[in-house]
Amino acid sequence: MLLRQMKYFLAAVYCKSFNEAAKQCFISQPSFSLQIKQLEKELGVKLINRNNCNFSLTPAGEKFYEPCKRIVGDVQNLMQNMQHFAETNQVPSYIIGCKTGYNICCLLNVINMLNKNSETYHLELLYGDHEQLLTMLANNEIDMLITEDREADNNFLAGELLEITDLCICVPKHSFPPEIKALHISDLSEQTCVIIANRDYVMQEQEYYAKCLGFHGTFFTARDIPTALTKVIDDKVKSFLPVTSNNDAPFYFSNFTRTLPLLSDNEPVEIYYKIFWQKNNPNRKIAAIAQHIANLIQDH
Repeated sequence: MLLRQMKYFLAAVYCKSFNEAAKQCFISQPSFSLQIKQLEKELGVKLINRNNCNFSLTPAGEKFYEPCKRIVGDVQNLMQNMQHFAETNQVPSYIIGCKTGYNICCLLNVINMLNKNSETYHLELLYGDHEQLLTMLANNEIDMLITEDREADNNFLAGELLEITDLCICVPKHSFPPEIKALHISDLSEQTCVIIANRDYVMQEQEYYAKCLGFHGTFFTARDIPTALTKVIDDKVKSFLPVTSNNDAPFYFSNFTRTLPLLSDNEPVEIYYKIFWQKNNPNRKIAAIAQHIANLIQDH
C-alpha cells in the first residue's frame, strides 16, 4: 500500500468524484481509478461504491477512512517538521573571494582540509580581481576577501595577515640575458604592463600598479591569467606580467617565460596579502574562520 494511493482515496472522498479528484491530484482519471483499484486489491476489500453519479463509501471504506486520514496527516506533519529541522540546522556556507593570481595550491589545500574536518560550516571560493571582490564584500555578496593590503580600503575592513611575498615579473624567456637574475623597475619603462582586471575596474587597477611599481608606461588589460601570459609571450610588443613569488601560474608557461624578482632601490618589492572581512559584521564566526585560515596558511 502506497502513501500516494491513500492520498488519492482521501481526495476521492473529499471530491465525491473520481474525475474531480484526479484533477486535484494532477493525474488522468483512468490512472486515478487504477490506483484506487490497486489499493482495494491490496486491502482485499471494496472501499468505494461508484455507479454513474452515485458515490458512497462501503462499510470497509468508512472503517478505513479515519485511520487513513490520520496516517496521511501524520506523515505530512513529519515531513514538514523534518524540512524545518533541515532548514534550521543546515550547515552554513561562507564564500571567500580570492584575487586571481594568489597562491592557489596552498589556499585550496587549506580550504579542502577545513571543509573535510568541519561539521559546522562549509567554505566556497570565488576568484576575481580586487575591486570587483571588494565591491561584493561591501554588498555582503561574499563573506571574506583574500587580496593585497591596500590602505585605502581599510576603513570598513578588519583583516589578518596571510603572508608577505616578493613581487616578481613574468617576461618572455629570451627577453633578458640569462645572467640577469633580477630586474629594477627602471628596466621596464619601455615595456607594456599586463594586468588582470574586470573591465569595470581597469582604472583602479592601473592606479594601484602605477603606485606599487612606480610604473607610468602603457597598460594592457587581460581577463584571466592564460590571456595575460599569451600577451607576454607575444613577440610583437615587449610586455611583462606582475606576479607574486608564491604564484604558480607562470610555471605552466615555463617553456616560454621567466619569472624574475623585481627590485626598487635594490630591495625586493614586497606585497602583503591579507584575508579581510567587514568590521561591523555581526556574525563573529566569520572573523574566527578568517583568523583560522590565516594561521593555517602561515604554518603551511
